[in-house]
Amino acid sequence: MFFSRRRSEIIDGLEIHGTAAFRLRTRESLAALRSTAEFELIRAYLGVIRQGARSGMQAWADKPTFIVGKATWQHSALWYAGAIAHDAFHAKLYLDAKKSRAGKEPDADAWTGPVREKQCLSFQRRILTRLGADEKRLGYVDRCAENPTYQGHHKGWRSWLDYLQRRW
Repeated sequence: MFFSRRRSEIIDGLEIHGTAAFRLRTRESLAALRSTAEFELIRAYLGVIRQGARSGMQAWADKPTFIVGKATWQHSALWYAGAIAHDAFHAKLYLDAKKSRAGKEPDADAWTGPVREKQCLSFQRRILTRLGADEKRLGYVDRCAENPTYQGHHKGWRSWLDYLQRRW
């Protein structure tokens, strides 16, 4: 039972919330990211990494929160590191757009949707390449970039329904 209890800890200035196994995998992934030049950017735009039923970025939260689903965090530490980078970039896009609008909420297209998803996938690919990812994983990211609408809608109530159907 102890292994499944949810707890919190601070790692590299980020709040990590989840089971012991989740926190261990998060530590491994953050350790890999530390070796990249982009690590400070990632840390600057994330506040919380939290275990959840499915993955998604709450960039609008007081502390931008990456919620991580089981399929993502139980994959390799390398893949999870790439996912952290990907969603941190969504938060960067959101916060940069909000700053440029003098603190007003940005349009969804400023940080989500096909164009922004391609940017986040590009950042994820760059991180995975630096971490020595194999061609299979890089090819998967490339295929996602060819069809950046794989996540469904990014505006309105249908985006919430699409989010609820995620398995990652």
